[in-house]
Amino acid sequence: MGNTALPECVWRREMLIFRELSGWNIVYGRRKTGKTFMVKTVLRGKAFYVIVTRSLTAIVRDERGKVSYEGIDEAMSKVLEKLGSGGTVVIDEFQRVPPKYWDALATQHPKGNLLLISSSMGFIHKILDSSSPLLGLVLPLRVGIISVSDAIASLASSMPSAEAVKWSLILRDPWIIPFAKNYVGRVEPWTFISRIISQLTDSVRALIGEVFGEEDRMLTRVYDATLRLLARGIWSSSKIANLLYARGLLSSASPSVVTGILEKLHSMGLVAKVKLWMTRGGRIYYKHSSPLLAIVYGLIEKLGLDEGVFVPQKTIENEALTLYSRELQFALGELLAEHYGGIQAYTILPKNMGDVDIVVLDSRGRVPIVSYEVKLGACSRRDLVDIRRRAMTIGSPRSGIICLGGASEPLKDVLEPQDVVRISRQNVLKAYSKGFLLK
Repeated sequence: MGNTALPECVWRREMLIFRELSGWNIVYGRRKTGKTFMVKTVLRGKAFYVIVTRSLTAIVRDERGKVSYEGIDEAMSKVLEKLGSGGTVVIDEFQRVPPKYWDALATQHPKGNLLLISSSMGFIHKILDSSSPLLGLVLPLRVGIISVSDAIASLASSMPSAEAVKWSLILRDPWIIPFAKNYVGRVEPWTFISRIISQLTDSVRALIGEVFGEEDRMLTRVYDATLRLLARGIWSSSKIANLLYARGLLSSASPSVVTGILEKLHSMGLVAKVKLWMTRGGRIYYKHSSPLLAIVYGLIEKLGLDEGVFVPQKTIENEALTLYSRELQFALGELLAEHYGGIQAYTILPKNMGDVDIVVLDSRGRVPIVSYEVKLGACSRRDLVDIRRRAMTIGSPRSGIICLGGASEPLKDVLEPQDVVRISRQNVLKAYSKGFLLK
């Protein structure tokens, strides 16, 4: 691998909607997903910007770029004045603004443009609560990690196709980009993770801890344990319920209790739901939304890295590769579902027959359109025969292989790295031409 330049940032389709925002909105999502960066990029020089600190002082930057440090009373007075005169105001870390100021803000509606930014998931429920003076005045928009198509298309502009596809998986979490700069082009992404796992462990703890900052301690322990089990690849709500009950974290082993927990984590943007197709024992495969967090959590849980256990570097790297490979198949499944305009699915075959990495269903989720196997290395005609056999058992009319190591011979229905980049760019162009509505 040669030395490869890494772009300063990755283009994101969410920028399209930020450019069109008007009126009063609240943007929320897990910390370090790029909310503040995108808002600053779009509104540079156009907004009165306030960042609220934990000590309830405010860092204020006016439209000319002048920065000052003010008390919360003074800062909020200026916010009301700006809105009253029809200006554009951004309040970052709005969850730190005491509720006594919410009524004052509400009196200015619908004057000006107000954009609130929050990293606290539980806080959004307070904003949307029936007793909130801001209910019905601000529209909520959730921001998650970077879409796989956007990440691949952006990275491919500055590095070879195979590297762009492989590194896109973890660089979808924008906060990791500065740490990866000295590794891209020199080592594989799973090697990079294994080499800085101690720092990543602390960072992930902090990120997840802030998400649950407003939850009670016991519930936070349940959430954390659930995320750890998901990282191990335990997706079934009944299995998770049994394990949490055995650990004394639940009063019963009822799957319905765990389903509620998983749905809450899904609403927080931490857990993704992938439809299971023709799989016994479940209809939904629950997993981490972030591949990077899934890999780090998986290493912590499987190797006991948070218990002071010494683990050889090679062991960490091998386990990181295993976890990386699992997350890659789901990311590329997301890519192909967008490409075909269908629903991403996954199949676990019975009797230890393996799985089908990617199943794309029609837009109503009723029949398969196409199925794919994902291979990091090279692939052969035998691999193609194997995926076609498994695809037939689930009723998929078409099948193929995504082969990041290239094909050993000319094969039909094989997507090599340059093909994945092409599809990513097509997805980006479709999102741009149609306009992108944030879900």
